[in-house]
Amino acid sequence: MRPTLNLETVLQELHCHDEGDGWGNAEPYIWTVFFKVDGDNFAVEAGSGLIGSPTIVSSSGSHGNLGDTDVDAGYDVPVPDAVGRWSTKLKPIPINDAVLRSLLGADDVPAIAGVVVSVMEEDGWPDSLADTGYAAFVDAVHLAVVKVAASFQRALAAPTPQQIKDQIEVVKESAASSVRAAVKNAMSGWQLIWYGTFGNNDDSVGTEAFTTTTDELVDTPAINFSRRWSGDESGDGDWELRGVFRGFPQVDCSLESLFAVNAAGGSPQDAAQTGSFEAMRAFREGGFREFPGLGAWWAEFTTASPALADIAAKRPEVQDALNGLLHDAGTWLGDQSAPIDGAARERLDTVLDAVSGDASAHTRRVVRQAKRLVERLDGVAFGDALRMASELKPVGRTPRGAPRPEEPFVV
Repeated sequence: MRPTLNLETVLQELHCHDEGDGWGNAEPYIWTVFFKVDGDNFAVEAGSGLIGSPTIVSSSGSHGNLGDTDVDAGYDVPVPDAVGRWSTKLKPIPINDAVLRSLLGADDVPAIAGVVVSVMEEDGWPDSLADTGYAAFVDAVHLAVVKVAASFQRALAAPTPQQIKDQIEVVKESAASSVRAAVKNAMSGWQLIWYGTFGNNDDSVGTEAFTTTTDELVDTPAINFSRRWSGDESGDGDWELRGVFRGFPQVDCSLESLFAVNAAGGSPQDAAQTGSFEAMRAFREGGFREFPGLGAWWAEFTTASPALADIAAKRPEVQDALNGLLHDAGTWLGDQSAPIDGAARERLDTVLDAVSGDASAHTRRVVRQAKRLVERLDGVAFGDALRMASELKPVGRTPRGAPRPEEPFVV
């Protein structure tokens, strides 16, 4: 059976090769819709084939949602998590048809997930038209994904990547035509005249759909993707969008799973490691509560731990740093007056750099802040370091009202 994966889809940054509007005048914004066709809402049933309803996740398509309205050639515009990041579980689609299970020799078929993106450039539209266009974009993607899933209903094999790619073109074409119609219908009489003659419409730089499947993520847990719109392919300027899919099996992200395996040879825990685990559990259940501000850092670490566990399994220097920090923790928790030395700071930096990697813009900001904190800890007593971290809230918390990764808005 295929595993259920923790899936993170991240749009990382929009790079401007040529702003197309004259120096410093470009005002990009972005429309994103995330989706999945998986075992949460789909199954292959006897006599019916693949049936279900896709999960569709939207956010905001407003002007200025990239947070940068003065972009020139050479700029990298980070995509905020509120519009560019979605975390979910990707479950294989169960086959409840015994005949088809026998034919395929499997109990399930791979799930499909993706994101449809339209990069826009603000010109003359009022904010209301941008919002109207985005609402139409969301509706069109929803309908098109339903049609794509229906096209595989009677298939006797899981769709190939090429078949998915061919069908996903339907999503892009449907979205583009629906947006044009919705914006035109929303315009008043004078707006139709103005934007049809002298007015400067917002430009669609380009639209793309990025997809992945359970099988692809099992083979390659981190899949980078990008799309550049230039020349005749671009509606305005030369822009490149970059992102990544990350899929990790649902694993135990406890202290043992992250720290217990020694990179030098997979040796079992030694007495010092066991003592450190016990000290960390005791602190988590007791002393941790004396530092309320640490909760936000714990939440960030919990979010990053699946990716960190995967990285540590592949990079011995990261596992070595984690194991070293485990021993450090035992020392510090046994004596909170013990200082944080240079070697411990190097281990912290190694782990933070590994977490940052190709992480989301939000995680990279948090890591940068954490690294600045680590720079201040040389020779500082561990108890004082806890107080410093507790008083420093992680940056870039999810804005109020935005869909949180674990609580998406589902159409």
